[in-house]
Amino acid sequence: MILKNQFKKFSSSVAVRREVFIFFFFLIVFIFFACYNDWIYDESTSYNGVLNNSLWELLTYSKFKLANSHLINSVYFSLLQHGHFTSVVYYRILGLVGFLLFFIANSRILKLLKINNFYIIFLTVTPYFFYFTYGRGYALALGCFAMSFYYLLKYSKDRQVKYEYMIVFFGAISSLSIFSFLYGFLSILVVFGIFKIKHLKSIHTFLLAFFVLALLFYIYKVGKIVNENDPAIIGINHFSLFKYGTVSSIFSDFSYRDYLVNSFFNDANYLRIITCFKLIITLCIIIPMFYVRKINFRKIDPTNIKTILVLLIFLPFLFMAAANIFAHALYPLTRAVFYLHYLILLFILVSTVTYSKKIIFYIPVIIICLTSLVYSFYAYCDLSRPTIKEALVATKNHPLYVLFTNDKSVGLINNLYGINKKNITEGRSTQNIIPLLQKDSSAIRYIICWPEYKDSCLVYFKNTRIYKYRDGYSLIEILR
Repeated sequence: MILKNQFKKFSSSVAVRREVFIFFFFLIVFIFFACYNDWIYDESTSYNGVLNNSLWELLTYSKFKLANSHLINSVYFSLLQHGHFTSVVYYRILGLVGFLLFFIANSRILKLLKINNFYIIFLTVTPYFFYFTYGRGYALALGCFAMSFYYLLKYSKDRQVKYEYMIVFFGAISSLSIFSFLYGFLSILVVFGIFKIKHLKSIHTFLLAFFVLALLFYIYKVGKIVNENDPAIIGINHFSLFKYGTVSSIFSDFSYRDYLVNSFFNDANYLRIITCFKLIITLCIIIPMFYVRKINFRKIDPTNIKTILVLLIFLPFLFMAAANIFAHALYPLTRAVFYLHYLILLFILVSTVTYSKKIIFYIPVIIICLTSLVYSFYAYCDLSRPTIKEALVATKNHPLYVLFTNDKSVGLINNLYGINKKNITEGRSTQNIIPLLQKDSSAIRYIICWPEYKDSCLVYFKNTRIYKYRDGYSLIEILR
C-alpha cells in the first residue's frame, strides 16, 4: 500500500512537471511570435477604427461599425492608444491572456476527464494556434469559452452556486469578445438548464437570467449595426449554413486550405490531391462521432461527456438557423466559430481515449496533429519574410505606390514605424490607382500591393521583379 501511494505521488509530480513544461514551451513560442510578427491586416484595421473613439462610441458602435470591432479588444486598443503605446506586442497581450485561460481550463478539463495532460498539445496546435499571438478578440473568446465549459462540467458533477456564476461570467466575456461566440454560450446555457431544471426558482436563476437577457439584447442591437454597415459582410447573404458557410468552412480550416492552395493552386494534379486531403480530414472529424458504446444507445446520460459535447456541437447550428430566420443574421465562418473547432477536437480526443487499446482510433489525432505542424511550418515561413516596414526602408529614395484594400494606410505605417516617407501615392483598388500609374509611368519604380491586385499590376508592367512580403504582400520593382 505504501509503495502504491508513493507511485501515485511520483506520477502526479511527473504530470505536473510535464504540464508546466508544455505551458512554458507554448508561452515562449507565443511571446516570440507576438514580438516578432508585423502588424497583421485585421490588427491594423482595429487600430485605425479605434482612433478618436470614446468609450461610449466603442460600446455603441456609433463610429467603428465593422465586424473587426471586437468590443473588449477595441476598448483595450483605445486604452493603449491613450497611453501612446505603438509597439505591436502590447496590443497582443490580450491574446496571451486568452492562451493562459485556455491552458488553465483544458488542464482542468483533462484532469476531470482523467485524460493524460500531454494531449493538451492536441487541443492547442490547431487552426486557432496563431490567434493566441494576435491583437484580436478570438483568443480571449476561446479562452473564456473553455473556462465556461470547464465550470459546466464541474456543475454537472457538483451543483454549487459559485459554478453557476462562473459559467455565465466567462460565457459573457467570451460573447462580448466575439459576438458569434454567443451561439456557443447559449448552447452551454441549454445544457446548464438541463442540470438546473429542479432548481429554477432560485434567486440566483433570476439574477443570471436577467444578466443573460441584457447580454442578448445588447449583442442583438450592435450586431444589427455591424450587419448593416460592414461592406465585407454586405453581399455575402448567399452563404448558407452548409454551402460556403459554417459547416464547409470548418472542414476547410482543418485541412488548411490556405496553405495548400497558395502552394499548389496552379497545378491541376495538385488540386486533386487537395480534394482527397480535404476528404481525409473530413472523415477524421466525422468518424469519431460514431465511436459510441452500445450501452450509450440504451440510456442517454446527460452528465456523460460525449452527450454534453454532442449537444454543444449541434445546438449552435440550431441557434444560427433561428437567428438567420428571425433576425436575418448571417452565418458565421471560420474563426468566428473557433469554439466549434475546439469542441470537435475535444470530442475526437475523448473518443480516442475511450478506445485507447485500438490503435486505429488514434489515426484522426495523428493526422490532425500532422496537418497542424505543417500549417505551423508554413506560418513560420511567412513570418520569415520581410515586413512592410522593410519595404518602405528599401524604397525610401524612390517614389512608391501602395495598393491596399482596407487594412493598412500610409498614415498608420508612418506613424507606427517612424519612416515618414513622403513620396507615397496610395490607392484602394486597381481602378483608382492604375490611372495614376499611367500618368506617372516614367517615375514609377516600386509598387506594394495586396495579393489580389498583383496580377492586375503586372498586366501594365512587363519588365518587373517581384518580392514576397509578410502577410501576402508583394513588392513589385519596375526595372529600368
